[in-house]
Amino acid sequence: MNAEQHVPQFRFKDFSDSWEQRKLGEEAQLTMGQSPNSENYTKNPDDYILVQGNADMKNGRVVPRVWTTQITKKAEKSDLILSVRAPVGDIGKTDYDVVLGRGVAAIKGNEFIFQQLGKMKLTGYWTRYSTGSTFESINSNDIKDAKIMVPVEEEQQKIGSGANSVRDDHLTSY
Repeated sequence: MNAEQHVPQFRFKDFSDSWEQRKLGEEAQLTMGQSPNSENYTKNPDDYILVQGNADMKNGRVVPRVWTTQITKKAEKSDLILSVRAPVGDIGKTDYDVVLGRGVAAIKGNEFIFQQLGKMKLTGYWTRYSTGSTFESINSNDIKDAKIMVPVEEEQQKIGSGANSVRDDHLTSY
């Protein structure tokens, strides 16, 4: 992408507007996790699904592993789940309403935002913000202030719907 014009090299037909650099917090709502008390953890699938970190995600999806009877912070079905502790930046979607542990954050974002976050992980974006000598982590300000390139809403939808059939590096190459 040209630094002055912010126009991707590869585009879908009918789109020519420049992309804007924005903060993720301006584009999507963020909820940081808060762990329930460990005595409330269960193996009962009738309780609330608890997402603590990347161990609870596989292939970009939340996979129930631990449950809890205590609700702290919540994410809703179709929210994006971002790992905020080592390894920082893993991203998944949830097909369930879940309770968020402190190792994750929920982001209300569309498929385009999901693809952007995946690219940020692949390119090592989060490693520059990771802090901690023994345990890497990022905080809510790191996430809210993360810079992403954003096209108009219609192009975001087109990119999001085409993401499964077109490689991500061609969608956001700049």
